[in-house]
Amino acid sequence: QVQQIRGEADAKATEIYAQAYTQNPHAADFYNFLKSMEIYRKVLTKDATLVLSTDSDLFNLLKRASAKPSNAPPAR
Repeated sequence: QVQQIRGEADAKATEIYAQAYTQNPHAADFYNFLKSMEIYRKVLTKDATLVLSTDSDLFNLLKRASAKPSNAPPAR
């Protein structure tokens, strides 16, 4: 029964995502970005070393983020 409920929930989530993608063209990009960040968070540990290609999306994201000055307080 748990698997049936989980399957129904996954189907409903897929339906919601499909509706969101058709309403906003940026929704799919944002969803993919969030999923990528979630994967990085799960995979990368505190002492991990990450080697990135200069044409990778994560490298470009980090490069853009470090190029912009921020008035925000440092993260804790």
